[in-house]
Amino acid sequence: MCLICQQSVSVPKKVNLQRHFTTMHGDFEKKYPSGMKVREDKVIALKRNLSGQQSSFRRMMKSSDCVCEASLQISWVLAKKQKPLSDGEIVQERFLECAESLFSDFRNKTEIKKQISNLSLSHETVARRVELLSHNILSQLRNDLKTASGFSLALDESADISDTEQLIVYVRIDVKDEFKEDLLGVMALQNTTRGEDIYRALKECLVKNDIDLKKLVSVTTAGAPSMVGRKTGLIGHLLADNDFPNFQPYHCIIHQQSLCLKMKDVELDSVMKVVVKIVNYIRSNALCHRQFKELLSEE
Repeated sequence: MCLICQQSVSVPKKVNLQRHFTTMHGDFEKKYPSGMKVREDKVIALKRNLSGQQSSFRRMMKSSDCVCEASLQISWVLAKKQKPLSDGEIVQERFLECAESLFSDFRNKTEIKKQISNLSLSHETVARRVELLSHNILSQLRNDLKTASGFSLALDESADISDTEQLIVYVRIDVKDEFKEDLLGVMALQNTTRGEDIYRALKECLVKNDIDLKKLVSVTTAGAPSMVGRKTGLIGHLLADNDFPNFQPYHCIIHQQSLCLKMKDVELDSVMKVVVKIVNYIRSNALCHRQFKELLSEE
């Protein structure tokens, strides 16, 4: 950059820099002769001016980075709390209202309010921020999977309110001598939900995320036949696939009453049937549930 005009100058290698300077700024040599004190002072002043402009530019960039970071943090909270993306503008509006009281004694209150006003929190912007955050989290998870010595999977399938079956896959890995659990993917099962369909969706998810299948240690599923079936279930298909190692299969024991019902003890079986029937009756109707809670509160 030329100190005189403060513009970027591209000079060919074969062209003498002194000749270029004389051609572009001939009057400078006349006003400030070489070797004179006035020339030295002028060069120092020009350098100071250039440094000031660069500092101003850096401050603007730093301020912009701070605003962007704050916008990402607010978007992260909205996504984590499962709030509408349009709530970002409400947060900004309330923040400005509170700033008048919170920073009333601050000398730079005007600058603080200006920074809050510069926050970009429209629902389109928040949506882009959330998408960037999700890509970043997935990228970190993929990097952890590459360095991990092994990983375990926990998965289940269920229908949403639109009757679309979805397969949810969680992964558990060791990262720096600590265990980490995170959501790996949610895949829609468009047609049937047989073990073969779940197997294809799971393998597609693992391959898509560039995961070394040989590192698989265990798979935990629900106790449904489509999951634990040794021939047509998910576990059966995974064990028959040479791309997967000899992993350890587990099934969910959350519904312990279902296991109790399968016990041979007739007395225990009869008791559990009555208990499950009562629980199902209370939970199946909102009025019954409210009346039951009222009954417990009276006692």
